[in-house]
Parts: sequence; C-alpha cells; structure tokens
Amino acid sequence: MVELTSREHMCEMVLNNPDWKVLDLGCGSDGMRLANTYADYEDRTQSYPNNRFVQTDACKTPFEDKEFDFVFAIHLLEHIDNPSDICSELMRIGKRGFIEVPTPFFDNFVLGNSNPPPHGHVKWVTFDSVKKEIVFKPRYQIVAESAVPADTTFLLPFFRDSMHVEIYWENTIDFRIDEAIFSWAPGNSDAPHVVDLRGKKIPPNTKPWQPRKIWK
Repeated sequence: MVELTSREHMCEMVLNNPDWKVLDLGCGSDGMRLANTYADYEDRTQSYPNNRFVQTDACKTPFEDKEFDFVFAIHLLEHIDNPSDICSELMRIGKRGFIEVPTPFFDNFVLGNSNPPPHGHVKWVTFDSVKKEIVFKPRYQIVAESAVPADTTFLLPFFRDSMHVEIYWENTIDFRIDEAIFSWAPGNSDAPHVVDLRGKKIPPNTKPWQPRKIWK
C-alpha cells in the first residue's frame, strides 16, 4: 500500500510509537533525529556518535528481514538506477516507511542534481494518484539549474507541494517503471503534446530552458 502523506504526519506517527526500531536509510550527515539506526553509502560515523551507524549500499543492506518498524528514505530513490532493487530492499528490511523525493521540476532547478552518481540524480520519481503507484522515469536536464541547495529551504514553507513528493508505504510498495515518453493533453483546441525520448539523449550542446528576464 502506498499513499501520499506529509513528513510532519510521518514524524508524528513515529513519535507516537517510541518502541519502534527506526532506520534512516541514506541518512547523509544530518539524518532524522527520530531514527535509532542510520545507514549511508559513505562513512558518516562521526555524525552519529551516540547512535548505530552502518555503511552500506542502500540496495544490499546487512539488516535482517523486517528488522525495522519504520524506514525513512528521504531523497534516496532518485539516486538509484534500478528502482526494483531499492523498493525490494525497503520492503525486505522494513514494515512501513516514508519516501520523499524531489518533483521533476524542482529536481532540474537545483544545482548539482545533474552530477553523475552517486551524488547526482538518475530518476524522476512521481506518484500516480489514480493507480496508487510510485512511478519511475529516466531523468533529463530540461530546465537550467539555478538554485543552490542550501538556499531552497527558505522556499519549503511556501512551495513544498511543488518541491517534494511525500509518500507513505506499508507492507508493500506498488510501483512501475515507465519509458521516457512525456505528454500533456490540454483538452481544448490545442493538440496533445508528446515528447518521446526513448533511446535518446539530449545533445550536450543543447541549452536548458530558463525563464525570460522581464526586468533590466
């Protein structure tokens, strides 16, 4: 089961269950304080001196089956090339959890996301509210990067729904992997817009889109 949620609601759920074993997978250097186990691809031991830290590949962790009552996976899935691997591992080690990813537009907007793995992003991750599925598509740099990551926290209180997709899962993670076909059907006299990028790459000399300046 997967459904849209909010980070606040997830934190409240964990707070109301103090006996839970909680993992922050892909924790970085400033993970969720509600976790009691932290894991990351890089060695972050010094960031968690009073907690259990495990250095591991997120898709091949050393944890036991269903070891955790709750797993935070915040800004992790967009880094993983094979969605099946990470979704399977989350379901294996956890009973439920929270997934947070950037929206495709916000992903393009922030400096550094086009970098190669492991720090750059390789997937766009969205949520199909009709089929109740997480949707993975290849990532493309369409919009010019123009925001420093640290500066974007100022925008969160105003535009969080435009910046992040926040998902709760329990028992199972329903997902699908779509091909690189992007479309929009306006429903008026305009023709549908379809961009098929299957098997294609945007030429490196193509300039990403950026807003026109309306002031001097």
